[in-house]
Parts: sequence; structure tokens; C-alpha cells
Amino acid sequence: MKKILVTGATGLVGKYLKEIMPDANYVSSKDYNLLIQNDVKKMFKELKPEIVIHLAARVGGVHHNIIEPVKYFEENIIMNTFMINESFNNNVNKFLGLLSSCIYPDNIDIYPIKENYLFNGAPHSDLFSYSYSKRCMAIQIDAYRKKYKSNFSYLIPCNLYGEFDKFDEIQGHFVGALINKILIAKKNGEKSIQLFGDGAPLRQFMHAKDLAFVIKEVINKDIKENFNVGNNENFSILKIAKLALSVCDAETLEIEFDKNKPNGQMRKDIDLSLMKSLLPDFKPTLLKDGLKEVYKKLEKK
Repeated sequence: MKKILVTGATGLVGKYLKEIMPDANYVSSKDYNLLIQNDVKKMFKELKPEIVIHLAARVGGVHHNIIEPVKYFEENIIMNTFMINESFNNNVNKFLGLLSSCIYPDNIDIYPIKENYLFNGAPHSDLFSYSYSKRCMAIQIDAYRKKYKSNFSYLIPCNLYGEFDKFDEIQGHFVGALINKILIAKKNGEKSIQLFGDGAPLRQFMHAKDLAFVIKEVINKDIKENFNVGNNENFSILKIAKLALSVCDAETLEIEFDKNKPNGQMRKDIDLSLMKSLLPDFKPTLLKDGLKEVYKKLEKK
């Protein structure tokens, strides 16, 4: 069996991937600092991977992106550059990187968004630094493919959620922060929860365990294409919040929106035609089922 290296071992996707690909080498910042080139070189020398799945990234919610744009740009640029370059230098057979649907243009006329629309305009201003750092990884991967015929590729997933998320209002993703708000409100006997914006933006949310499954399929089947990964469900933030209240047995809580806070991108649903052609038997988890699963696991903690 080929030696597989997975970065971002303690992250949302990494933990799910470890459950279904237990024989890979999983590393986190406690093992190697991917922002230091010598550490990256040391990692490749010691682990000698033949396949690299690069999940590590500086990630967080809209608000944290706004207040820390330098970190989101520089840290992702640095670690991605080192990881791809060292993968090539060490003759890695396959490299798979993870992008995000927020890298797509903010102002676009055709939805859902296809993979070839990636550079048809600027990403949303609230996630500008993070989005461009991920676009740069796409450019770097494609450059290696073009120049050296390398088996390097990337996936572009929609928004993710899962039990291993950061359940924090500032640094966490929307669904994780939402469920955490509901848990706290129920515990404290509060009458409402407050969310950013006005509830109008549309979002696709995918359970992170589903993305882990897709990653495993890409590796096992040696799929070479770059493609979107997601769930067909495209709901408003308001609808998602109501759905979460329902599955969390908290329908008596009112939803208040702080319109002084940013909405983020109003719409960014991605086209899944290529994914379905490559993985015709893949069936993503329905949002209501995934929310219920995450809530029940968190409630027990």
C-alpha cells in the first residue's frame, strides 16, 4: 500500500478522514509547522509520502476573516506553496489540495457556479484574503500539471459542518456556531438567538464526513480532475436556522438578525454535474439529518 500523508489531522475533515483511512500518516501543527520550510522538508524526509492529501489551512468565519486578513492570506499562501513544492521535489505520485466555494466570483450571472468560472471576477470582499490564497493554490497546482504533467489536483467543496468543527461565534463556521448558540440558549433558558446579517444569503452545506468519503474515492480511483463537491440543497440562512431549531428541539426560540453585521456573499451555490459524473453512486447527507446527528453528539458532551 502506498504511503499517504494527510495534513490538518485535527481539523474538521481530517478527523473524519482518519476514521475511514486509518492507515495514512496524519500530522498537525504539533508535529510539523507547515509555515516553516525546514519543517516541511523534514516532514517529507521522515515520512516519505507517495500520496499527499493537504487539508491544513487557516480557516474561520466571516467576522474573523475581516479582522485578520493578513493571517488568512499569508499563512495559507506559505503553507500551500511549501507543501506543493516539496511534494514535487520528493516525487509524490499524487497531491490533492482542498479549496473552498468562497473563492468563486461574488458578482456572477449564472448559477450554479461551474468549475471554469473560478477566475471570472473577484471573490467577496469579506473573504478576499482567504479566497485569493486558495485561488493561488489552484493556480500553483494547475501550473505543476501544465509544466510537469504532475498528478496534482484539488477539490472545491461548499460550506462544511460536523461534530469536529470550531463551535465559536468568531472563529467557527456558521452551522457549528449556530448549533452552539442553540445549546447555550437552551441551557440558559433564553428566549432568542442572534445571527449576523438579515438571513437572506443562500448556502449549500455539506457534512464533513461526506467530503472525507469523496477524498477517499478520489485517492482510491486516482481521479485526476479538479471538481466541485457539495450538496444539492441550497437554503437561505433563515431557513437553515429554522431547520436547526427544529432538529434541536428548540422551536420556541426566536431568531433575531443583527443587520449591522455582514451577510457575506449573497449566493455561491456550486454546480455538481462533474462530481456526479465522476462519483455517480455518491449520495450526500441531507442537511436535516446531518444537523440532528451533530446536535445529538454535542448534547452528550
